[in-house]
Amino acid sequence: MEFGWLQHVVPIAAMPFGLGMPPARWLGTMAAVAIVLAIGWVAVRRHRRAAAARARRARGEAEVLKEALRLRLSEPAILGANGIGAAPTMGASEAFEGDIEAAARTVLQEAGGHRAKAKELLRRRTNGHGAANGKLNGSEAGYWRQLGALSLLDSTQDALAAYGRAADLAPTDAETQMLVGVLNLRTGNLTAAENAFRRQIDIGSANGASFMRYRGHTMLGDVYAAREEHDAAMAAYTEAQREVMALLEREPDNAGFKRDLSVTHDRIGDIHGENGRLDAAIDSYRRSLEIVEALAKLDPHNPVWQHDLSVSHDRIGEILDRAGDRQAALASFRKGLAIAEVLAVRDRNNVQWQWDLSASHDRIGDVLIAEGRLEEALRSYRRGLAIAEALAKRDPADAGRQRDLAVSCHKIGSLEALENPGEARELLEKGRAIIARLDGIAAHQAQWRSDLSKFDEVLRTLG
Repeated sequence: MEFGWLQHVVPIAAMPFGLGMPPARWLGTMAAVAIVLAIGWVAVRRHRRAAAARARRARGEAEVLKEALRLRLSEPAILGANGIGAAPTMGASEAFEGDIEAAARTVLQEAGGHRAKAKELLRRRTNGHGAANGKLNGSEAGYWRQLGALSLLDSTQDALAAYGRAADLAPTDAETQMLVGVLNLRTGNLTAAENAFRRQIDIGSANGASFMRYRGHTMLGDVYAAREEHDAAMAAYTEAQREVMALLEREPDNAGFKRDLSVTHDRIGDIHGENGRLDAAIDSYRRSLEIVEALAKLDPHNPVWQHDLSVSHDRIGEILDRAGDRQAALASFRKGLAIAEVLAVRDRNNVQWQWDLSASHDRIGDVLIAEGRLEEALRSYRRGLAIAEALAKRDPADAGRQRDLAVSCHKIGSLEALENPGEARELLEKGRAIIARLDGIAAHQAQWRSDLSKFDEVLRTLG
């Protein structure tokens, strides 16, 4: 609200009593001034309350969008089944969330917290209203990044197009190159991902941003791993590890560097595991575990460290199980389960943590089956099933969650086939119906691709 009206009020209010003005008139004038001031103050308060309400809505929507983004990034990528697509992307998630927070401070507030309207405002600003100066804050490149982050929740391709424009406008920004590479990696365009990560490494080298360089090497290793070029992947991960260790020598208390070092140990362990070198894999995973244990001990209330710790126990358990040491595997899985339970209770709305808990119960059940401990296995599977059912009900459109539920139904149904054939049939039919529905959906993919092209054709006319 403008305050220009005060310039007319203040001189009157400051007029000395008796300067040619009758007392009654002077008092009347002062009363009028008081009314104007009161009206103005009320208007200012209303304006501030409305602005604060818009800011609260934008912040609330930003938190919802960030959680949805975390789930989106945790989904398996189009790459194969080697799990690389769902692995930590060394700062990419935080960068995407940072772009959403930037939008929350500006366009989301202007749009009243409505994402579609915010995206439209950003599109207008990217059509010549932003300064194409290569700087991200308040520039056209920054607008494209915000548009990309808001679009990622619906379409990876739309997000990739927006981040690609940002990269063109800010060619010396390593982080933008990283995000372009991550999105290309997720869509399976490995050549484009490799090119983006190599540019990230080059920019990091030129700017002295060593952390961007080692992160680029890590994700370049992910590209090679997706191609099943294990030697090249190992070389990239080893180079990343060497660089982050050099940084830790200079900054031994940097928790971010420590966590990234643990990630390089995990990646190297993955490659050893893929090649059947189980002892080397366990050794690498245990090095990672030592790091995350120390981080979790320093900050026991940090959920990121706790989640990392749970995942580390699960990784070690899986390799021990493959090596035939089921008792050790079971002990490791149960350590991971204990942490997953705490996290799931801490935030019952965090879908990823709930899924992690369900998966922990399933892993333990699998080992118990191999040990011949059927009753214990059944109890563990049932705990996992209860969580899987809740997750599938929460989001019926999530094919991954639906398949998880079907798998749980199959495991329990198979175990109950002899003792409780009625319940077994019910569960098996339920699981089969889910898979049949997913199969039916897949059968219509060609039609859906055609439908998508029609939507895209019209959307292109909107700019």
